[in-house]
Amino acid sequence: MLAIPLAIPLALASAVLYGVSDFLSGVQSRRRHFLIVGAVAQTFSATGITLVALAQRQPLTQDALLWGAAASIGHCSGTLMLMRGLARGSMHVAGPLSAVCAAGLPVVLGVVLGERPSPLAVVGIVLALPAVWAVAAGESDPGSAPGETHLVEPDHGRMPSAPPPARRAGVRDGLLAGVGFAVFFIALAQAGPGSGSWPVAVCQLVSLVVMWGIVAQQRPAGSVRAALPAWIVGVTGALGSLTYFLAGRSGGEAAGQAGEAAGQAGVAAGQLTVVPVVASLYPAFTVLLAMALLGERASRAQVAGLVACAVAVALIAAG
Repeated sequence: MLAIPLAIPLALASAVLYGVSDFLSGVQSRRRHFLIVGAVAQTFSATGITLVALAQRQPLTQDALLWGAAASIGHCSGTLMLMRGLARGSMHVAGPLSAVCAAGLPVVLGVVLGERPSPLAVVGIVLALPAVWAVAAGESDPGSAPGETHLVEPDHGRMPSAPPPARRAGVRDGLLAGVGFAVFFIALAQAGPGSGSWPVAVCQLVSLVVMWGIVAQQRPAGSVRAALPAWIVGVTGALGSLTYFLAGRSGGEAAGQAGEAAGQAGVAAGQLTVVPVVASLYPAFTVLLAMALLGERASRAQVAGLVACAVAVALIAAG
């Protein structure tokens, strides 16, 4: 059994918060340009996390800077690749593919580094990947980066099927976005203790500069003042990143304590094989909110994916 009593609940809380943020940003982006919504949300997100880091009175260590910067590179590159997928009309390919890669690549790295989840957890992980695909591929609007802007042009409805060249481009964009988000998950999971929330704050601050740089370059229509209601998107997204970071650190600390008790070095069980997978289930909560609050109907594939997500979480927790 994995020595991570708090990691799974925290990772699930992160998925819920990411899903809420994604839903709210989708609602906001139907009224205002998604770039402005994203920049405003990122401003509140970065400000909130930085205040939390300052309140903790922990030093800004070199590890925090390095892992936070690495997480921001993955976060920004993943978001930009999804933006490109949207522009090409291939988000129904790029979106789900990026979600599966973001969940799967950390698992591969975790196994290489020595993590050994239980058989039940392995079954849950294997089930979670197609479940995320089914839920994300069936969304009425394109997906988004974890906790960030719902990448939807205002007034756009369901995206039409992309032609074959766009689908091929969507595969490339989805893979690149998935690699970026995997780097985001891996970097935050690897940031060591002793620096408080600074790794998350550094990631958010660098992403803030990039987001406003894109707004300055693209000059989207609309005013910043009109997009201020997007503050809730930033707050929920920031809390999602923070709880994810705490989930990874909880798994590492618990494994380390177990290793010390056994007289050997503890492996951070679940930091990469479990925590990112559970956090990547956030599209399920976005879809559930859309069904409950907007009256959207889920497809059969989505319903099957939602059920599979629930079973996957139960198996991972039981393992």
